[in-house]
Amino acid sequence: MLASLFALHLVLATASAQGAPAGKQPPPADDWPYETPPGQEQPPPQAEPARPSPTAPHAASPAPGTATRPPRTLSLLSAEPLGGGSATLAWAGWSSLGIAWAQGLTPQDDLGAFADLDWAKTELRLGGFYRRPLGTAGGFDLAGRVGLAWYANFGGEWIHDENHKDRGVELAPALVLSKRAIGGVISLSGETPVTVTTRYDAGVLFTPRAAASYETPLYDELTVGVRAAIGFRVGAGDAPLRDGMADLQFLVLAGYQVL
Repeated sequence: MLASLFALHLVLATASAQGAPAGKQPPPADDWPYETPPGQEQPPPQAEPARPSPTAPHAASPAPGTATRPPRTLSLLSAEPLGGGSATLAWAGWSSLGIAWAQGLTPQDDLGAFADLDWAKTELRLGGFYRRPLGTAGGFDLAGRVGLAWYANFGGEWIHDENHKDRGVELAPALVLSKRAIGGVISLSGETPVTVTTRYDAGVLFTPRAAASYETPLYDELTVGVRAAIGFRVGAGDAPLRDGMADLQFLVLAGYQVL
């Protein structure tokens, strides 16, 4: 009896040691999803940093400390030099008709010629002028201008009946301020023409005036504008219209420039 129990116990122990039925082997370690203990997983591979996308090259910026200026408008009335270019200006109105031309001899020096007829006083001036910038003042460009002309009075009396014929020379220094604004050029000038007459007993005329003008491009090379001036005319000796009178001007301008 004891031997039978021992034999049965041995059979059960052998079956238990053999485990699961054949064909039910545990999966290999590499395929077992819970092989790695929690908290010890391999870190995921890091993504490669994105490369910056190519961008269009930036436009060259102006050098530090330099201001970008608008395209030049060449003017014979402003304080800016022609910079080697040339320009022509014509005007008409009360009480003058005329034309002027100038050439930039250097980047700073301009030399020109003009013809002006004051039809109210029948006075003709034929001459030339020189202009050079002097710097800036209060945000305005500053220039000096001087003109020298032959003077002739034809003695017309339809407006000034005290007029008489005369001739001589005129020296006309001026100080000019100008600034670009409102799409064009604003110019202010103080002029002090002195005319020495040589006919009869000779004489002298002094005609200081202040003027303001505005010019703006109409097309690429054509400009238009206006000019107004107020002054006083006084003289001595036998100069015509020397007794003292106001001298007013209002002119329409047209210019042509070659850069």
